[in-house]
Amino acid sequence: MTVQVLKRLPTKERIHQLQKLSCTIFGEEFNPTGKRSFDHLLKRELVGPQVVKYYGDNDSVPTFKDFKKWFPELKLVDPREEYRLQMAAARRARNKGAPKKKSS
Repeated sequence: MTVQVLKRLPTKERIHQLQKLSCTIFGEEFNPTGKRSFDHLLKRELVGPQVVKYYGDNDSVPTFKDFKKWFPELKLVDPREEYRLQMAAARRARNKGAPKKKSS
């Protein structure tokens, strides 16, 4: 009975074909020998100038500072900056602000 079971098991070649097919279906690299490959380097996120080249320069969108510089006669006030300054003043009043710089 054990001889019949052993005849029904898939061969190494058949398992090899199955692994190769599975890798093609799921978009993985097929590496039957187990050698070290550097595919993980290609899958990493882009860094530095490559990111800027891909996404473009962000200077095209004007910011509040730009509008303030372009129209000084309007005397615009940035609500976010105003809130930040108020919170910093409140922290300093509670002695939670940044320490004084050392004088030499």
